[in-house]
This record gives sequence, C-alpha cells and structure tokens, in this order.
Amino acid sequence: MRKGKIIALEGPDKAGKMTQSKLLVESLRRSGRISVVMDFPDYSTPIGIEISAFLEGKRDYSNELKHMLMSANRWERKREIESLVKTGTVVVINRYYQSNLVYGISNGLNIEWLINLDKGLPKEDIAIVLDVSPSTTSLRAEKLDLFERNEKLLLDVNKNYSKLAERFSWKIINGDNSKELVHQDILNLLKNEKII
Repeated sequence: MRKGKIIALEGPDKAGKMTQSKLLVESLRRSGRISVVMDFPDYSTPIGIEISAFLEGKRDYSNELKHMLMSANRWERKREIESLVKTGTVVVINRYYQSNLVYGISNGLNIEWLINLDKGLPKEDIAIVLDVSPSTTSLRAEKLDLFERNEKLLLDVNKNYSKLAERFSWKIINGDNSKELVHQDILNLLKNEKII
C-alpha cells in the first residue's frame, strides 16, 4: 500500500484555497488515489467554536491566545491526520500551521514561539502558497471576518507569505489566474515534485 501524503494549500484570505482543495481531491480520486480535504480552522470542534467566536468579534482575546487556539484546533485532529496518512490517504489541508506562522508574525508575534506551538504535528509533504494580490482578495470577498477587515494585516500577510515561502521552501503558485489554470499549475507542480 502506498503511503499517504499531506498537501498543505496556503495563501491569504480569498486566495481560492477551498476551491483548489476540492478540485485537487476530485482529480486525485479520478486517478485512483484515496483523498480527503481537511479545513482549518475546523469550526465543528470545541476549540473551533471559540475561534469562530473571536473571528466574528464576539470574544476579545490577545493575539497570543488567538494563535494558541488556532494551533490547538490542529492538535484536535492530529491523530486523525496520522491515521489517514498511515492508511494511504492523501490529505489535502486547506490552511495548516503555515497560516499561523504568517498571520502570527503579521500580528507582531515571535516566529520561534509560533513554530513551537505546532512542533509535533504531522509534517506536510509539500506546502503550496496561492499568491493573490490584495485587489483580487477584495474582489472575491463577500463577508469579511476580523482578520479580513484589517487591510494593514492583509498587506503584511501577503509580504510574509513570500518571505516565509523562501525561508521554508514552500512552493508559490499565481492564484490570480482562473481556477482551471491554478488547478493545472498545482497538478503539474505535484507531479514534478513526485508527490502524486
């Protein structure tokens, strides 16, 4: 049995991560690979409910606590991710710990502290950043959460995705293109990197 894989799809808000996650899983299934999408934050868990509350402005937490909750949300699903990979499943994750690093440093937090929050989570086989311009983000936005309403934060997030992609060897794909073209670019990248 082939070992499963973890593919993290990253990028700023409204970059098309959810759309691309679904398209990727559909393509993988057509090619005979068992695959699933996992979204973070996962609002269905106890910690996810708390995250939803602060993103909607119903709770007021410090930046440290917000990012600790985001990390804890991933830890809630750790065993499930490990189990899926062990049974040969390709797990496509719409936002993984990379988002916490980017948004965390954009919120003024220390990167080493942020890295430590997720140390011990299953490691991705590849992280792909969908790079979109702020103008694309605002065009695609319907309802904005607490982070999405902060324009300075969004600009910092864009810059920090580029910086950290270089530092951690995340792959960057132009997310401003049509969803079909972005999907094809993702497939080509995964084949070139021998992930699929």
